[in-house]
Order: sequence, then C-alpha cells, then structure tokens
Amino acid sequence: MHTLAVIASAWRWNVPGLVCCSALLAAYTALAGLHPSRTLAWFLAGIVFLAVVVCSPLDLMARQYLLTAEAIEQMLIALVASYLFLLGTPESAARRLRLDRLHVPYYLAWIAGMAVLSIWYLPRLLTAALASNAVRGLEYAVLLAGGAVFWWPIHSPLPEQRIRLVPTSLVYLAAATVWCSLLGLVLAFAQPSGHYLRYVDTLHIADSLVTDWSLTPENDQQTAGLLFWIGATAVLLTEVMLVYYRWYISPEVRDEFESNGKTVPAPPGPAAR
Repeated sequence: MHTLAVIASAWRWNVPGLVCCSALLAAYTALAGLHPSRTLAWFLAGIVFLAVVVCSPLDLMARQYLLTAEAIEQMLIALVASYLFLLGTPESAARRLRLDRLHVPYYLAWIAGMAVLSIWYLPRLLTAALASNAVRGLEYAVLLAGGAVFWWPIHSPLPEQRIRLVPTSLVYLAAATVWCSLLGLVLAFAQPSGHYLRYVDTLHIADSLVTDWSLTPENDQQTAGLLFWIGATAVLLTEVMLVYYRWYISPEVRDEFESNGKTVPAPPGPAAR
C-alpha cells in the first residue's frame, strides 16, 4: 500500500486527548448548560477540532515518526483549539468562575502563552510527552490552558479585561509573531530528538519516509521548524487582519468619523461592490 494511504488510514482512539475533550465538555455543561447559542457553537467546534487533531494520523506520526507532525499538532492545539474554546466561553461562565476578579497584565499573558508554546520542545519534556500517555494528556491540557491565557487579553468573554484593539492588540500579536519565528528557527537548527531514532515502526513506513520523502532526522528537524514558523505566523497574522476589521467597525472609529462630520465607509463586502 502507498505510504500516504497507510498514513491516511491510521486513525485511532486517543485516550488522553478524548479525556481532555470530555472534561472540557463536562465543565462547559456544568457552568453554562447546553442551550443553543453562538458561544456553544464555537465551543463545540473546539471540541470537534481537538478530537479530530488528536485522533487523526497526525498524532500517531507525532508520537512515532516525525517531529514535523509534533510541531504542527502543538501549534494547532495551542493557537487554534484554544482560540475556539475561548470564543465559546460565555461571559456568565467566566463570572461564575470569578475570573472577573483575576486581573492578569497582558504582558504576563503573552509571556505565559509563548512559554507554554516553547517548553514542550525541551528534550526531556518532549521525550516524556511522546513516550507516556499521562504526560501526553498533561501536554494537551497545558497547551490549551496556555493558549487560552495568550488569547485572553484579545478575546476575553469579559469586555473590561480586553486590551485596546489598536495599537495594543497589534503590538501584542506582532511580538508573538516574532517569537514564533525565532522559535521556528531554533527548532530547525536544534539537534534531532533521540526519541525518533528508536521508535516502533507500527505502520511499517519508516524506510519510505527516508527514501521516498527524504525525511531523515536532520531534514525532519528542519521541516518541523519551517512549518511551525509558517503555521504559527499564519494564524497570528490572520488574527491581525481580524483585529483591523473589528477596529474598523467599532464604535470608536464611528464616533471619530462622526465627530469630524464624516460617514464611516461600509466594510468591503457584496453590498459595497
């Protein structure tokens, strides 16, 4: 069977990941109930997204074969899944948890988010997460928590805890883009992880990865750094564009235009064409 076909068929039940999904859904149900709403739709999208990521062949490739797969998976969980969960957090649930009393400076949230995104590439932590289901579950939880803390100043369900869209949010995201770029470069030129030199070849594709795809340990390390850099910066720069859009349609901009006797132009869309 072709290597791609073998990889595509490698879906499996991921117990640590599904436990995380179940715990998150149970917490949401207890705090907010399952009443139809936009926040529920976002939260369920996060649950489905996380379950697909951890049960897909990407996770098996990350555990046994390629650091590239591990880098992509960490980026998706920390920056995308956590983003969906935060958008799906109702204001009422945040206030029930007394999060309105927790005032974390945005620069500390930035440090926490970037630290969580970085620490799992430390050799010992990386090896432990790839070798143990318990540590793997902890990795998922820490990545989600760190990602939520990172996105909190921009998308907090509590309006009073959000930072200004312009320029604070833009500087916040730009700094994160620079950090992820540097992290990708460091990852690309680091020594290959010893874990992948002694993995079990469950799918019997190890030789094909090296001979057909040229994914030697050195090339895998460099590809991981490159794709982490591209993926993380793509997510962050997309958010930059969304911040610009939110600022453009905000009451702040409308009031400024009206104070100058002008009308706010309609945002680009079918009605504006």
